[in-house]
Amino acid sequence: MDEGFPSRYSNRQQARQAFGEDADRYASFYLVGDAVADDLASSIELGGPSARAQFEQALAHGISAVRDASPELLRFFERADAVPPWVDFEELEVGALAYQRFGIMGMIVLSAWSLINGYHSSAAVKPLAFTGQLQHNTQRRLAETARFVSEATQVGGLRQGRAGREISLRVCLIHAHVRRACGQSPDWREQDWGVAINQSDMLGTLLEFSLLMMDGAERLGFFVSAEERKAILAMWRYCGHLSGVDPWLLDHMASDTRTRRIADLLHLVQPGPDADSRELTEQLLRVPEQNARGAGPRMLGVAVSRFHNGLARALNGDEIADNLGIPDDLWKYSLYPVRAVITPLERIRRIVPGVSRVISSVSNQVIRRDLDRILRGQEPSFS
Repeated sequence: MDEGFPSRYSNRQQARQAFGEDADRYASFYLVGDAVADDLASSIELGGPSARAQFEQALAHGISAVRDASPELLRFFERADAVPPWVDFEELEVGALAYQRFGIMGMIVLSAWSLINGYHSSAAVKPLAFTGQLQHNTQRRLAETARFVSEATQVGGLRQGRAGREISLRVCLIHAHVRRACGQSPDWREQDWGVAINQSDMLGTLLEFSLLMMDGAERLGFFVSAEERKAILAMWRYCGHLSGVDPWLLDHMASDTRTRRIADLLHLVQPGPDADSRELTEQLLRVPEQNARGAGPRMLGVAVSRFHNGLARALNGDEIADNLGIPDDLWKYSLYPVRAVITPLERIRRIVPGVSRVISSVSNQVIRRDLDRILRGQEPSFS
């Protein structure tokens, strides 16, 4: 590893000039996993069913309900239960309601921009490629991601006893198992890619779900106030805490300005796509048509697919879209009629009392019903 950094650290000198010490500090997290979750994953693998049962008991009833809890389990839940001083649950409620308002269009942004933008980093997608998580039953895997996002963004969804918090902790442990599996593989190239699901890439996922989601929604015509933007960032920052992201990285999500700065750094130092990136993108681009098949005639599925893929090109831009093999056709201009419809509706929403909450409620119900349809009653175990 050159200078102690994985080779994925691109544009180093430019990054150092533009971002100072933060550039190398950020890149150092390519080699950092999550020691607390990693220790628990090892403990559960060694402890077998009884250790797993203790984790499930702590998840359902709190760590105080577990007798003779292992030190690893105690550390994991002590971290999760320690609510950082910057968390304001009333602010998180503002963020949840604003996020829910994006509705189906928000889920399209999540797929067409947030996830695809993440695929543009060849190093970041390597754990997905190694585990085959998206090549096999891609539709369900993406629906599970959407379920996680939906539960995390419910009002109070990250509080004790709620599904958003539970899934965040389960995903944290899943990441630890994946890190362990990748690290033990002779084909894993840490000198090039860093640690699997490292801290830097975990922050990248938070930015995809927060900053990119808001920016994409605004480009479609949604209005997100400064208060709502701050609240959405705070909501995903707290989700990051539950998921084991380092406090130094999470601190960059304290304001919109700082979040955009760290996002610019992340974008600058990414290595670009490779064959795995393009394969994952190809798989994802097929999913919208599959999702729409059960909701109407075949032509509806084709139209939804082309609309989604057109937005993917429009939102990501021609360079990224070309690199990832996203179709280039007239559907990329669908962004403009969508914006022409949403913008005036948003103007009405902002001046009529009570409409915002009604739209959040209805949009949230539509999303949850659609996810139930796609998952067919077989909820993801996240374990």
